[in-house]
Amino acid sequence: MASGRLRADPLFQGLARPSMIMGVSYMFFVLNAMLTTIMFINSKSFLSMPFGVVVHLFGYLLCQHEPRAIELWMLRMRTGFKSWNRFTLHHYTNSYDVF
Repeated sequence: MASGRLRADPLFQGLARPSMIMGVSYMFFVLNAMLTTIMFINSKSFLSMPFGVVVHLFGYLLCQHEPRAIELWMLRMRTGFKSWNRFTLHHYTNSYDVF
């Protein structure tokens, strides 16, 4: 009898997840490492390391809910905004061209 619920195979779930490092996606780990390294170089102090840990914990909590959260946010920032010139030049449609 069908219960009306979808059953997900654990093998498929493992293959569909992005690569993770210490509980966060690879993209988030690289961005956090770059940001923390830049802060360390500019401040010349190890006080930037706790900031990197706090950002990593935020990313860990974010990736527990949705593993591809950072990639989805980056896609939203790239294509999700409405064009400023859509009223005057493009008759109320979006244009992603840069003039």
